Amino acid sequence: MTAKAGEDAFAGQSLVRIMLRIALPLTLSASVRYGVELSNAYWVGKLGVAALSIVTALGTFMTLSKMFAGVTSAGTSAVVGRMVGEGRRREAIRIAQKVTAVALALGAVVALLALAASPHALDALSFEGVRREAAARYLHVLLLGLPFSFGMMAMNGVLVGLGRPRASMIASTASFLVGFAMTPLLLRGFGTGVWGAGVAQIAGDTCGYLIGLRALRIQAGPEHALPWAKRFAKLHELWPVVRVGAPLTADAVIHGTVWFALIAFLSRFGGEYVAAQGAEERLTQILNVPTEGIAPAAATLVGYTLGQGRRRDALRVVWIALGIVAVVAFGGAALLRFTPGPVVAWICNDPSFVHVGVQVLAIASIGLVFLGGRDVLEASFGGIGNTVPPVIIGLVVAASRFPLAYVLAVVLDKGGLGVAWAVNATVVLQTIALGVWFVVRFERMNAEAIREIPVSIPPPPLPSEPEAAAAPAPE
Repeated sequence: MTAKAGEDAFAGQSLVRIMLRIALPLTLSASVRYGVELSNAYWVGKLGVAALSIVTALGTFMTLSKMFAGVTSAGTSAVVGRMVGEGRRREAIRIAQKVTAVALALGAVVALLALAASPHALDALSFEGVRREAAARYLHVLLLGLPFSFGMMAMNGVLVGLGRPRASMIASTASFLVGFAMTPLLLRGFGTGVWGAGVAQIAGDTCGYLIGLRALRIQAGPEHALPWAKRFAKLHELWPVVRVGAPLTADAVIHGTVWFALIAFLSRFGGEYVAAQGAEERLTQILNVPTEGIAPAAATLVGYTLGQGRRRDALRVVWIALGIVAVVAFGGAALLRFTPGPVVAWICNDPSFVHVGVQVLAIASIGLVFLGGRDVLEASFGGIGNTVPPVIIGLVVAASRFPLAYVLAVVLDKGGLGVAWAVNATVVLQTIALGVWFVVRFERMNAEAIREIPVSIPPPPLPSEPEAAAAPAPE
């Protein structure tokens, strides 16, 4: 039993204990991230509902722009980790240095394209007059720092792949704390206006990237450090990263485009609706934060138990995870349903915002009950190795949201609240569809083996016999 425990970190522990052990650090990290975002919403809200609507509306445009970072970040940890596992650490470090440099260039290209599209985005979001000037200034600041946002995402994947999650967490935490400290300083201390929130955000991303770069330099050592010019040479070596990241990026861009279209449609009903939707999103992120740890923990344990042939335990893992997130969800839903007024007024006490926000949070309380379950079920499909069902259901949901929002808002005359109803109704339907598919098909699904990633850089040639004889013996 002792030997087995030495080989298997999960041996001899209950499923609940293992799940909480995996989930806790991930939940803490997400808490810092979402806490900073909520804090930023609070300080921007003190500038008024117009400023809050600018940050929310353009946040969707920036989110869509950042989706393209998946090309250099979505597959990075898997590829780098695989190389390390194959004993090719030198090549892994080489790839890591290249991808974190190329990510900056990719971010700059996307920023230029987004800048060219920005007038159309501002038109779509119904910004006019003084609000348009403030929105354009805020957007241009964010686009200036987009390369470092791309670099930060790639850096996190690289450090995790190299087996240094602590370094990744330090870089991320530093990034969030810089933004957390600078936002009130710029907005309240220097009176910059809403563009100050953009400066705080890019300062955080830049700080996090530089800290991660230092950690990567330490991992490489002077003997394996690449000059910056060579990091952009032989880019075909990054093909394994791109091959993994491109399909995931395409899926993310589709969802990001739909969400931007929804917010653009919502802006027609007034800035208070956009601001309320943004506040609701940040509040539900905080209230759903335990799922950020429970969902990946469930995916890990589903794969682990299926790998040991324990199919019944794999299904039990899913039920345990759903039970945990359900308890959390009902508590959060009760807060949004029965005390929405004080929560909304805490962010911004503008009467028009409070009036709309109370109604939006009441609607969101329904979706929040199902939101954690959706994330757990999607992760559980990933643990099995079959991500086709959640992708199919996700695309159907994404495609149906805008037509449903239009019917509710215009045809049934629900106005801006129709968008909130469409978003939350589709979350409910998505969760039910995932649950039914998982339960009905679980016994027939097989845990698919993880395919090997092709070698991106050929291993160094074996030394000739004279060279091998001359080589010093290992200590």
